Amino acid sequence: MSSSERIAAYNELLLRAMQSALGYLAALPDRPPLVPDCDGELRQLMGGALPASPAAPQDVLELLLQGADLGICPSGSGRYFGYVAGGILPVALAADWLTSVWDQACSVYELSPLTSVLEDICRQWLVDLFGLPDGTSVSFTPACTYASLLGLAAARHKVLADRGWDVATAGMNGAPSVTVLVNETIHASVLRCLHILGLGGGIRELATDGQGRITPQALARGLREAAGAPLIVCGHVGEVNTGAVDDLRQLGRGVHLAGGWLHLDAAFGMWAAATSRRHTLLHGLDLADSWATDAHKWLNVPYDSGIALIADADAHRAALATAPDYLNHRDAQHRHPMQWELGFARRSRVIPVWAALRQLGKDGVAQLVDRHCALARRLAAHLAAEPGVHIANEVVLNQVAVWFEHPSRDRDSDTHTRQVAEAFQRQGAAWASTSRWNGHAVLRLSIVNWVTTGEDIDRAAGSLIACHRSLIQGRA
Repeated sequence: MSSSERIAAYNELLLRAMQSALGYLAALPDRPPLVPDCDGELRQLMGGALPASPAAPQDVLELLLQGADLGICPSGSGRYFGYVAGGILPVALAADWLTSVWDQACSVYELSPLTSVLEDICRQWLVDLFGLPDGTSVSFTPACTYASLLGLAAARHKVLADRGWDVATAGMNGAPSVTVLVNETIHASVLRCLHILGLGGGIRELATDGQGRITPQALARGLREAAGAPLIVCGHVGEVNTGAVDDLRQLGRGVHLAGGWLHLDAAFGMWAAATSRRHTLLHGLDLADSWATDAHKWLNVPYDSGIALIADADAHRAALATAPDYLNHRDAQHRHPMQWELGFARRSRVIPVWAALRQLGKDGVAQLVDRHCALARRLAAHLAAEPGVHIANEVVLNQVAVWFEHPSRDRDSDTHTRQVAEAFQRQGAAWASTSRWNGHAVLRLSIVNWVTTGEDIDRAAGSLIACHRSLIQGRA
């Protein structure tokens, strides 16, 4: 294939992809945010045995677009409130497209100077935005789970090194036993990381209040019982159901007095540090040792974009120690991404992050977060005004957990709540997912998409109330 033929092939395919993408985005505001049930149709359309012969690229693209018509979940809708799924800022989407075109490998500086420099720039921007210690290191990961894995790997290295044990060379067999105190409502991804790192046997849960915050008594007792052992403590900035934030000042001071490492799961709540909430909810955020967050949530960049931040850069590097001779990574003058992350070759995730931060600036991030928090309070106020509708959480960030009470004693609230949720999801005015909180079924609504408006909130509230009333009257 000649050079002109290759360019022509790119032109045809990318223009068709752009046409489809723009059509999808244009239709999204009016599209009901329904989750399609199309497993069989998708398998029939797109599966079967792997073809023996090559296919025309145009035919493959058209087949993919047919599959998308069947199976795309419209999570970019302003009325999709499930699973803390952020939207995509236009500038971040454009940057992400270019990231794929440029196809940078991002192991060492010479493979992508742009990536290395932007990672350094964004490191400083994020440290400043979040108010963290100046020397904090940053890694751009696939998701918050990977960010927690990095933070906890650095924690494991440091607390064992402080006891004279080098886990990188000696491994975990025979190592001092590490005590891990966790908020009893900590996200499952943090527990997964602890198990992967061989720390599962040391996990001890700390009791929480009705919102998911570690109680002072539980913290004091846990620290007292862990005295003398290598110690890691895991708290959160934004409980996944309630949005609650642990008392970070109390946690930080207590853990450090005990000689431990504090890791915070801050998948979405971290971004509230840009607002006045830093001085109330997030006071003491800077006292932690590692933080894990997602840019593909509240910063509204495309998946996958997690961020690990680690106050002790030496522990971060030591936990990932490696020295392959074929990679030129010993040059201290430049940043080499592989020194800060698990992966060697991966896409340049920092480019959309840079674009979003550069467009929004500090004030733009703060305005985005504050607007969503106000919309969450608006939704809660609408719902709470309806008899039999109960808000299960203090709406401190962007999460609203709600349950529905049936006036008949024959209907328990869990059954009625699930029925309201199912009717709401079928109706298609908006979409949210169910969860459990304090042993009861709730509908959890997460407001995190930059396109969500007050009208979207009002439609969702109206739909929920209508479903609740219809079920009480026996019409649903």
